Amino acid sequence: MDLWEQRRLEFVKRGQNDRIKFLENLTNTILPVQLKRIQQNDKTVLKELVLPNWVEWELLHEWSNRHRALENARECILCNEQQEAGMDFKEKFICENCFLRLKNI
Repeated sequence: MDLWEQRRLEFVKRGQNDRIKFLENLTNTILPVQLKRIQQNDKTVLKELVLPNWVEWELLHEWSNRHRALENARECILCNEQQEAGMDFKEKFICENCFLRLKNI
């Protein structure tokens, strides 16, 4: 479990819904240029951002890496989930999990 998941679980356990909502809407508040700089580990971007005190650099950097993984993901035609690993079959994307389930039937 990475830092992002740990922090999110802490907020859920403590009932801090405002922090959870802020983390979920972080994509809407950070510009794509700033996202690239965060992914490059450029801490000078913190001067441009207006973030609460509880948002640490490690958490922000982990979020940006997670966001990068979701950009490369595609939607599976069988389970309708975003997945990175999979294959194209007749111009349709099938994720690795669904492919293995079909293969073992």
